[in-house]
Amino acid sequence: MIDTIKGLRKVIRYHRDQKGDDRCWVDDHLVWNSLPETKQVVKLPTYDEGMRRCRAFFKYRNANSVDEISAAAVLDPAKWDNDLAGMNPGELTHEFSTLENAIRKHSYIVYRERTAEDDRELYSVLPEKIPADFRLPCEEDFLGTTRTDAGCPQFWKSHEHCPGTHNLHQWGPCKK
Repeated sequence: MIDTIKGLRKVIRYHRDQKGDDRCWVDDHLVWNSLPETKQVVKLPTYDEGMRRCRAFFKYRNANSVDEISAAAVLDPAKWDNDLAGMNPGELTHEFSTLENAIRKHSYIVYRERTAEDDRELYSVLPEKIPADFRLPCEEDFLGTTRTDAGCPQFWKSHEHCPGTHNLHQWGPCKK
């Protein structure tokens, strides 16, 4: 059970720890796929659909500042899972349920765009209580075409001629 809990925490931490151009709506699927009922392949969206999602991500999940680090924060990653060692089976089951329920709540938002606040709520189940960095590059760099090595348009264009399976967590082109 401890390894399972650590696995769920690891995927949430990965999502939280993405910064700048690496923050992306595609990473939501990594978290959601950690649930047994959600194993899904992220299909390559059309360029227009990918860009629509990127624009919404920029609008609703961008912040101009970094959240304050609370006094309760555990900054040493080696100590982030120390709380598990002292838990009894009932407490471990509760922790596992808490993590799964937070992921489900995040994934079940379908009636509106997800926000940085939704991400903060997901991250709040982690024991270390450190903030995420929700700052994204400026709009032109994130959604524009001025940079050839970054930005949503370049990312989607890199996948334009991908055959077969797509790994949307890497720049294209994908291999067969």
